[in-house]
Amino acid sequence: MKRFLTFSFLLFTFFTSAAYDKDSVVYYQLPDSVKAVSFLAEISVGTITTKKEVFAGIKTDVVKLSLESDKKAREIVFEFPSSATVMVNGLAVKVEKGELSWNYNWMENESYRLLIATANDSAGNFALYSGYIFLPKEKKWKLIGTCKILGQWNTLKQPATFRSQIKNNSLQLNIHEAWCQRNNGSWKNLLEKNLALPVVNLLSHGDSLKQLEIDKKLIATAIDENKTDAKNIHEGVYYSILKEGNGRQVSVNDTVTVFYKGYLLKDGSVFDETKDKPATFPLKRLIMGWQIGVPLCKVGGKIKIIIPSNLAYSIRTRAAKIPPNSILVFEIEVVDAKAPQ
Repeated sequence: MKRFLTFSFLLFTFFTSAAYDKDSVVYYQLPDSVKAVSFLAEISVGTITTKKEVFAGIKTDVVKLSLESDKKAREIVFEFPSSATVMVNGLAVKVEKGELSWNYNWMENESYRLLIATANDSAGNFALYSGYIFLPKEKKWKLIGTCKILGQWNTLKQPATFRSQIKNNSLQLNIHEAWCQRNNGSWKNLLEKNLALPVVNLLSHGDSLKQLEIDKKLIATAIDENKTDAKNIHEGVYYSILKEGNGRQVSVNDTVTVFYKGYLLKDGSVFDETKDKPATFPLKRLIMGWQIGVPLCKVGGKIKIIIPSNLAYSIRTRAAKIPPNSILVFEIEVVDAKAPQ
């Protein structure tokens, strides 16, 4: 009997989207070879025939992202353990213990793309989890928020879609697409459908212009309070030359060899730095802040640059030590620069 129950549970766990008519949760099987860092699903909710609270969305083993509705309002809700720390909340997003919510009049029978992304730090024994929704009218993504969860440092686990369990089938959930993104950036289709690969652009998002103004004010305050000497501005990047170089001017097309230290403007926490040996990489492959700032320096020189989030990682969840919307500071010493052959 025990073996039968175990087998039945596995069948339930690994049902595909055909099960959502009768089940409140549908799990998607991930092979051991798939190290998932994002879970994306496109869903729509049919006509709602109740005034009671209903919800539908996506989840992992530790967080949920859902469309919610009751007779008072509709909203997008990102839920996480109450012990988690909110690192970032999107503009106009309400912060409560264990959840972030954003009032948004989502429509029945319209498709919405929901995204959960994670970045982990095994040494620090924590992970960031972020929730996003794609706004179909604006055709841009909206960050609901990001939380930090201790004790979580593996890749994304147990991706699933879910809906509230209501009698009389008063909420119908339709799953149009479901994907997991591997840590190498490639996507795995979780449905038995022939679908085009998703395109997720989080650099230009719904709050980009407002967030840029916030970043500018934060940087201006840091300058006014003498917390930074990077007071010059070039194409949106703030900088100061710490040491004049005696070599040629760096070009954005160069492959540079550098010593560097990167830290957050917010609290000075270091997220990356070279140690005994310099690092080498083509400038064109790096964030725009580096492409703009490093060519202001000569070989043999050193520069400090402050990069607003729109020229850094924007609302992306790329590294556990860099929450979305982070203003980055780099101190960079250019050891060498080579033009492309």
